[in-house]
Amino acid sequence: MRGCNNFGTESAISRRPPVWLQTATTRGALAICVCLVPLAVCAQGPSQQELQKIARNPFADVIKLPFAPDIYFDAGPFSRTGSDLEIEPLFPIHISEGWLLIPRIVATAVTYVPDVTRKNGGTVGLGDIVPTFFFTPAHVGRLIWGMGPTLSIPTATDKELGTGKWGLGPSFVVLTQPEWGSAEIRVQNIWAIAGPTKRGLVNRMELDPSLSYNLSDEWYLTTGPTIAADWTQVLSERWVVPIGGGFGRTFKISQQAIDANVEIYRNVIRPASQLSPKWQLCLEVTLLFTEHRHK
Repeated sequence: MRGCNNFGTESAISRRPPVWLQTATTRGALAICVCLVPLAVCAQGPSQQELQKIARNPFADVIKLPFAPDIYFDAGPFSRTGSDLEIEPLFPIHISEGWLLIPRIVATAVTYVPDVTRKNGGTVGLGDIVPTFFFTPAHVGRLIWGMGPTLSIPTATDKELGTGKWGLGPSFVVLTQPEWGSAEIRVQNIWAIAGPTKRGLVNRMELDPSLSYNLSDEWYLTTGPTIAADWTQVLSERWVVPIGGGFGRTFKISQQAIDANVEIYRNVIRPASQLSPKWQLCLEVTLLFTEHRHK
């Protein structure tokens, strides 16, 4: 499960590059995801209850392919709207009998950043790629955890779409999955390690607490905001804190396991300049390839 992203003023770009995709493009991307679903056929897999746990465990021993379009509303004095599309594959690698290496790659496939100081105009292109390499025990108890380095790769096609610098920092995740659902917290901090000196400093933290509560027929309630802090800014420009949540369901189409959810958040704390969006709509469709589980 992931948290929604945030963006803000030019200063907040150094915290996390703003990510957008025009609404028409978002609809097209979702249509592509739907078309891909029936093409992926998997063998006899786990039960529905097991699928729910797999879907919300970032360290489950299965390949996952999430498609995550997000839409942002009411940014700047002209209430601009935009969105992004991220693709976030996870694939476990057994490096020993007792340990897994799980690369999680967050690639901003298409992004649109509007000029929030004007009624129209903006920038379209690719965003930065942010891979994390988690090390986690292959055999766990009630408490599941993983940690590893996060790398920020400056692949953005325009200065408005990324930090312009290479970044590196630690990431840590801990979660538990009781009968009623799941509880998870992820924290990471990235510092710039190389890049043009004319670009802004990078020292940003993301804190992602998430909860889910199981309902009947594989439905669930969920909340997973991304709380962001730009440590290079003064206190009034530093924090973005969303509050909200949504619902989702784990199901199958033919033999393909899928988890899908939708969440909406309001940024109750945001930079004092007020150029960041007030609302976020977060969608996610994840293909679960359970036949790739380690035997």
